[in-house]
Amino acid sequence: MRNLPTLWDARTLKDHAKAATERAENIQADQDWNSAAIYAERAVSDLRKRFAICPLPACRRARGCRGNPTIWLPPSAAQTAEASIEDIYVQIQQQRRGASWRRRRLDVLVPVTRKLPGKK
Repeated sequence: MRNLPTLWDARTLKDHAKAATERAENIQADQDWNSAAIYAERAVSDLRKRFAICPLPACRRARGCRGNPTIWLPPSAAQTAEASIEDIYVQIQQQRRGASWRRRRLDVLVPVTRKLPGKK
């Protein structure tokens, strides 16, 4: 008969805490990548002044892209912007590192889906 570790074994608790930390870091990294992609897509859309013909009222009012994901940007444009997305992601990570060093919360764009008017 094998000796199974007890539920409150110090090693087991340490492993669970480490796994929880890694899961949180992975979720945060995914959110940062999505934020970087949105920043890049919005910049391209704003350069092309697509907000003027966008069906989202928020884009027309702000005179800039506010959609997540951008409605008027073709998927091929997002694929070509991969290098700029990586640069923005690195900047977000550096800002996050600096904010944690100063013990402040970093204000990052959180990806939220915006829908066309009249759609639920």
